[in-house]
Amino acid sequence: MTPPRRLLMAAAAAVAMLTAAPAMAEDEVAREDTLIVGTMWESLPLSMKPRRSRFFNESEILDTLIKLDYDMNLVPGLATSWERVSPKVWRLHLRDGVVFHDGTPLTADAVRNSLQRVVELLPYAGDLLNIERIEATGPLTLEIETTEPFAALPNQLTDAITVVYAPSSFDETGAFVKPVGTGPWQFTDYVKQDRTVVDRFDGYWGEAPTLERIVYRYIPDHNARTLALEAGEIDFATNILPADVARLDADPAFTVHSEPTAGLYYGAFNTTGDTPLADARVRRAINYLVDREVLVLGALDGVGMPAWSFFAPQFDWVPDGVAAYAVNGEKAAALLEEAGYTKDDGTWQKDGAPLTLRILSYSSRTEMAAITEALSVLLANAGIGTEVQLFTWEGMLDLVRQGRYDISVVFWTPEMTGHPDLHLKSQFHSKAEMNYQGWANPRFDELVDRGRTLDRGEDWDATYREALQILQDDAPILPLVHKVFVVAAASGVEGYRVHPSGFFFDFKNVSKGD
Repeated sequence: MTPPRRLLMAAAAAVAMLTAAPAMAEDEVAREDTLIVGTMWESLPLSMKPRRSRFFNESEILDTLIKLDYDMNLVPGLATSWERVSPKVWRLHLRDGVVFHDGTPLTADAVRNSLQRVVELLPYAGDLLNIERIEATGPLTLEIETTEPFAALPNQLTDAITVVYAPSSFDETGAFVKPVGTGPWQFTDYVKQDRTVVDRFDGYWGEAPTLERIVYRYIPDHNARTLALEAGEIDFATNILPADVARLDADPAFTVHSEPTAGLYYGAFNTTGDTPLADARVRRAINYLVDREVLVLGALDGVGMPAWSFFAPQFDWVPDGVAAYAVNGEKAAALLEEAGYTKDDGTWQKDGAPLTLRILSYSSRTEMAAITEALSVLLANAGIGTEVQLFTWEGMLDLVRQGRYDISVVFWTPEMTGHPDLHLKSQFHSKAEMNYQGWANPRFDELVDRGRTLDRGEDWDATYREALQILQDDAPILPLVHKVFVVAAASGVEGYRVHPSGFFFDFKNVSKGD
């Protein structure tokens, strides 16, 4: 039988991908002390852009002051304890005896300078932290004063963007040079469009890793990454295609790790201007029409969790009692009719024109194209026409900013914070820079502004429950799939565990044998 053309093309692309980059030395592939990891994103440690600073955290080159454990609870990182000494002031006590990879000691001054530098270079960090003042009040004592009462600060300090840089990460002009941190792995080498190498840091303050080296190979093609694993070119592959999961899982030569995470694929509605989705009734109708169960099975071979609300239910920062959507054609029809639409010959129309939505997405993320196409089919089956276009992330975002779309299918993750504030404030507050939907709800803004000032308790739950219900009812988005994080490892790779954030590799306990 002749192989399908698309398989031949995928195989050719994979071969090209594997041969275009400098070849991995055979002895390095075979070494038991070295783990070769195939990644979807280029692990570029020479930039402080958010995506890149995230790599510094997920690869554990740099540490954060506070961390989240596998139950998404706050635990000490570089800070051993923290306390709120007034409504706007937090005091953090740092670990004694910690050294950066260059041998210099961790001090409160170094942490202050790092956080200030991050806020200066990355405006997003300023919005995240709301810092008014950072002061080293002792060699290992740091005070942070926020612009307003801000109970969420400890959670925000777990975000990858707040990793602590040594002074030697920057040159004399203040420009970023390379990541020098306190993590269990230290940056060793970078080859553009090919790999990033980190080595075990023997001076690490915590439990020492078992491995001596990790090589992050940049293999953006999803088929090529899996083929590289199967060919023995790499030991560990990230972002496995759903279609490959069952095959790899059935093969004793590999171990598949899959766990639900906080990541969400969703459709962001254009709520402004002269668009069909400026009408909340149409937005709600679509939420009732799209069957997420069918979408997950059809687009992702079941590798995902149907999303009927913004936050996945397994995380304890989600208050109980928020009413989720479910498929309901009768409610959808009533809402569309109330909005002035009629169904003629299976097609929803208004003033003689069919309801047609322009759907944008981007192709770099593994599952995105399949999810977007499945959404289009489901809407078409419900009588709503679609025009689907895939771009680069930058290309799609440019059109979104211009308002030239109806739905943009995107991916969002709560990073490492374990708190609603980052996600609700940065995505949906009317003043948020990333509120590309153009959605504004004064009561929602009021609740989110209040929630960030509150400690966990009944008032906190009630505030966020109401905010999330408004998000559901006014429907600026269409939640689609809660991501299941899937990676695969070659036999002999032991000790790996998926973190529920889906946002960093914990390779400290990983070993590699025959």
